Amino acid sequence: MEKNLVVGGSGFLGLNWLAYLQQHGAGSEVVVFAHEKPAGVEFPSFVTFVVGDYADATALDDLFSTHHFDRVFHFASSIIPAISSENIRQDIESNLLPTIGLMEMMKKHQVSKLLYLSTGGAVYGNVTEEKVKEDYPCKPISSYGIIKLAVEHYIELYAKLYQIDYLILRLSNPFGEFHRSPKQGVINIAVRKALRGEVMTVWGDGSQAKDYIYAADIGQAIDGLIKAGVKNETINVGSGESLSLNTIIQRIQAKLPAFQVEYKDAKLTDVQRICLDTSKLAAKMNWEITSFDQALEATITYEKARLS
Repeated sequence: MEKNLVVGGSGFLGLNWLAYLQQHGAGSEVVVFAHEKPAGVEFPSFVTFVVGDYADATALDDLFSTHHFDRVFHFASSIIPAISSENIRQDIESNLLPTIGLMEMMKKHQVSKLLYLSTGGAVYGNVTEEKVKEDYPCKPISSYGIIKLAVEHYIELYAKLYQIDYLILRLSNPFGEFHRSPKQGVINIAVRKALRGEVMTVWGDGSQAKDYIYAADIGQAIDGLIKAGVKNETINVGSGESLSLNTIIQRIQAKLPAFQVEYKDAKLTDVQRICLDTSKLAAKMNWEITSFDQALEATITYEKARLS
């Protein structure tokens, strides 16, 4: 049986991946390495939780020596797009350098498989194509996007130098269960504010349109690509359609009519329009997503349960 390390496995996307594994029958043991165990979250029986910081080389070395991993899933990110450019040094020190250290540890302990969750919402920057393919020129406009792209390049370098097989998934904007951030993830934040009777600030006029993906569907992409033997590829993972923020607000107001918003000037580091072309993903596996309305309903149910 494989033993896999999930760095950042107690975060939003990590918990969705563990839920997917639990639902579909985990074929591996999983070690979650993260700063803290979220309150109220029960990990499945196949998960071993280890508290630690993946920037700590000694702790990471001990972890790799103890467990002898077959594959590493890198889900960790310690900064959010909106504020990443306010402290670029911190972004480099907390995201780029620890990822280099993680790959150094993989090299040392001869772990040759890495899956990295990148971002399709930030690495491309402002685009002119209606749907963006993986070979579209990347010109990120935030430190978050620049660091994610730099990590991608270093992963490709380590693959060439040290034969680490990688899979880079460029995600669109995820929402859904297990979300907890008060600053990142506009759909969950909007639903939360609607349920609390709070006014949400919209940066810009609300016409900005992006691709949103239900977080529970991401596990399907990860599992499908691994089972298909896909490696050394960078692949978009999204819904393949864009929704304007105003449309999302209207969809939420249809379910929660008291929801109120206020509009303020747009931020310079916000991508205004992005939709991922997912044809490469669909060519490699059967890619079917949850409808937006169904996913929104599930998100509202989740957020209601959290507030109760």
